[in-house]
Amino acid sequence: MGLIGSLQVGRSGLLASQAALQVAGQNLANLATEGYHRQSISLAPERSQEIGPGLFLGRGVKIQSITRVIDEALEARLRGAVSDQSASEVRQQLLGRIEAIENEFSGTDLSNALSEFFNAFSQLSNNPQDVSSRTLLAEQAGSLTGFINDLNEELGKVQIQTIGQTDQALAATNDLLTRIASLNAQIAVQSRGSGGAPGLRDQRDVLLTELSQFLDISTVEQLSGSVDVFVGSLPIVLNNRSRGVELLKENINGETVTKVVISADKSPLDITSGELGALIQFKGQDVQDAIDDLDTLAAQLIFQVNRIHSRGQGMDLVDSVIGTTAVTDPTVALNDPATDLSILPTHGSFQMHVVQKSTGQVITTTINIDLDGVNPASDTTLTTLAADIDAAANITASVTSDGRLQIDADTSDFQISFSDDNSDTLAVLGINTFFTGRDAFDIQVNEVIAANPRLIAAAASGASGANAGNNNNALAIAALRDEALTELSGLSLSQHWSRHVEDFAVRQAQARQQLQADIVIREGLATQQQSISGVNADEESIDLIQYQRAYQASARLLSVIDEMLETLIASV
Repeated sequence: MGLIGSLQVGRSGLLASQAALQVAGQNLANLATEGYHRQSISLAPERSQEIGPGLFLGRGVKIQSITRVIDEALEARLRGAVSDQSASEVRQQLLGRIEAIENEFSGTDLSNALSEFFNAFSQLSNNPQDVSSRTLLAEQAGSLTGFINDLNEELGKVQIQTIGQTDQALAATNDLLTRIASLNAQIAVQSRGSGGAPGLRDQRDVLLTELSQFLDISTVEQLSGSVDVFVGSLPIVLNNRSRGVELLKENINGETVTKVVISADKSPLDITSGELGALIQFKGQDVQDAIDDLDTLAAQLIFQVNRIHSRGQGMDLVDSVIGTTAVTDPTVALNDPATDLSILPTHGSFQMHVVQKSTGQVITTTINIDLDGVNPASDTTLTTLAADIDAAANITASVTSDGRLQIDADTSDFQISFSDDNSDTLAVLGINTFFTGRDAFDIQVNEVIAANPRLIAAAASGASGANAGNNNNALAIAALRDEALTELSGLSLSQHWSRHVEDFAVRQAQARQQLQADIVIREGLATQQQSISGVNADEESIDLIQYQRAYQASARLLSVIDEMLETLIASV
């Protein structure tokens, strides 16, 4: 081998030790760098040289590889944990908005407003002729409807804000996808399929972790070094091309449905975690459930109060009444969905009373509502109902141009009242009702009652004139607070809203618990990841000393060989 071979051995040791020192230095320099994965150098002896039969001499050391220390399976689990924690954080925040809006148990909440409304009817039942009690009731009802309207508006704003947050999250997601695709291209050029470009790979891993905050992803690395990014089985990054994501709005059965799709081909994405997953779930489920529960409460409050109120009379009677609810097609049966009525009447009848003021004479007419379906041609429509009422003496009835029923006394000497409606037709059409509207958006106190509280029907009988009757209607409406309703699955109005409050309290508690669990899982996985890929300053310092000693030894070897060569040359 000779001295020249020994020089090569020393040279290889110097180069290997120098590279190892640089790797250790690189690790220490990035001790606090986010997303940095520790690099490891692997040294191996050069192939030996045979100098005689069975005699081999070493040729030094070579650098076998310099690699990132990484567990890809652990990295994938960590990204999944980041997605889950992000989703839990966002959902807890969003549920907190609903909790703050409803503000239950504060004294200024819907439960308290409902209680004060029913208390006002209870107080009216103690003295039905007290105008001040009637005025207070109208004011309490106005406060209740205003509270419901405001609550509905605020929940609607939360929906709009959620869509805005979704747009922002999508913009951030698309930016990350573009940057990941760009890094894919750079890594493919630099690594040439050898697993190189560790710095660029670390940058890409940081971006993948950031991306997992928005949606749950999986990755597949190609031979070129680029990674394809998937949501479920659908790719959103292929090689060096981002396919993009966007929010698509569709009108389905009259409702606007939003979903996240791939921009390239509009394929819908099933996003179950991350910020986007939480926003989609919240908008489609949590906030929609809150709005639906409020709408259900308002709709049943309107119908149940109106059902009782329409059968009674107030201190004053009227000579004209017009329905507050319009029928889309007045020529179809009243229980046909084509009427576009939110609640449909049933087969039955009601009593209409025409009182002559000058004589006190009362003429009672039974108005039959034929909705048994036996003979569809004879089923009651709004048009035929108006004709039946119009046939009564001293009364004129018609259908307005916008599909409402109007009933007028022929002269100012006659007044009208109603009773005994077992078909709910009066309540459905808005005749002699307390509330107007269909749901939380438009519930209001009937403007004729707001203008004249004497028209509040505290009495159950509609067959007599002013100041007649009793307090049965007021008592019946006050009892609605705790009355089990078939339409609410056996719950009362108060219980329905209490159940809603309890449900969302449970959701909020579960969200908090889930967040704590997700934090523990992510922190545990992060600790494991650091134990594998993180930089340990003590270990790297030991490596520095070790490679420094190796470098010094190789340098000493070269120095000795140099001295030997000088001696050899000098002896020639």
